[in-house]
Amino acid sequence: MKRFYVLFVSLLCSISVLVGCTKPPTPSVQEGTTDEETLTTKWLSNETTTDYYRTILPYKSSPTRGLIYSSKYSKVSNRYDIDYFELALMRESQSYFDPENFYFQEGQYLTKETVKQMLSKKKTQTELEAELENDSEYVDLGLNPSSNEVININGIEVTSPVYLAYLLEQDYLIQEGDEALLNGVTIGLALNPYQSWQNELGYTQVVALDEETLISKGKEIAQEVIQILRNQEEFKSIPIMIGLYIVEEESAVTPGHMVAKTLVAAESEQIKDWKAVNEHYYLLPNENTFAIDANISNQYSEFKEIIKEYYPHYYGIIGVAHFIDNKLENLEITVNIDFYGLAEKISFHQLLSQLIKETFSPQYNINVVVRSSDEIYGVLLRPANSDEVELKIISWK
Repeated sequence: MKRFYVLFVSLLCSISVLVGCTKPPTPSVQEGTTDEETLTTKWLSNETTTDYYRTILPYKSSPTRGLIYSSKYSKVSNRYDIDYFELALMRESQSYFDPENFYFQEGQYLTKETVKQMLSKKKTQTELEAELENDSEYVDLGLNPSSNEVININGIEVTSPVYLAYLLEQDYLIQEGDEALLNGVTIGLALNPYQSWQNELGYTQVVALDEETLISKGKEIAQEVIQILRNQEEFKSIPIMIGLYIVEEESAVTPGHMVAKTLVAAESEQIKDWKAVNEHYYLLPNENTFAIDANISNQYSEFKEIIKEYYPHYYGIIGVAHFIDNKLENLEITVNIDFYGLAEKISFHQLLSQLIKETFSPQYNINVVVRSSDEIYGVLLRPANSDEVELKIISWK
């Protein structure tokens, strides 16, 4: 599988807010005003964004843009999941839609209203009958359990669980002459393990559904999604990838992870098999990373200790290790520190550059962000199997 090293760098600024910073603001949604019909189609190269899909101009935003931020419809409450859910789907889509042949486009065919309906609860029999009285052609698209369904989680009864946190469409296009033709679709299902219930005092509490059960529920939902899509003209005869992603709780400082994917052949209405995805993000130090790769855990601890020795006034270092198939894909480190002069900034970045070379084994991708509580000073990048550390200067003010 092609690596997404370059894309992880683009998300470093998101990860860097993990220490001593407030929750990132929700971006405002601006409606496009450009008359796309007057613009010539431009097929962009991925020369500077290698291992990633090419895109097409004019860039088309999804009609569901911004919906994932709506607490009324979306249960994706961890800000990092919003970025990494999309990124994980792009990465896993490469297994089926080769970046050499396909262009990426935000999902264009599922409307905001349709996605809202799919994220809603199924109608109870009484509710469904009432809807049919008003509209004899009404179709219930709700993918979450109805309001009267009860499940048992570790002896706790949970009414009306919410399994599907969000649904995301990604389109993959091929070029035929001057036309861009839809030739593949990825649908991401973000699954929510955190179920709310009320205790005997009336207080709302949260209990976590085990991953195996949640994945099973996700696969059932995926089959329903295929049935819904095949009833829409745009999706009738194209391959559809479904990816299952488990979200993290709101307070977590790491994103969730992909757990399974499948490809439904063109015109097929049945999911035949699933492929497990072994992906995890761990906050270092962590007992899981010691079990998977003790070297990176020890090297990270040494890196922290040396910084502490020379710069005791730093106020936070966080490392997030991303593993795929039990192999470290990327280590992202954020160092929070205040400086009192230009020379100190330069010296600190020189130290980090040297430490990255001396401390971490060459097979690891290492990205280090240096920041204060309100600005980023620099980003140091060391690709795997490279002797060079690249410094991208953000601010020497």
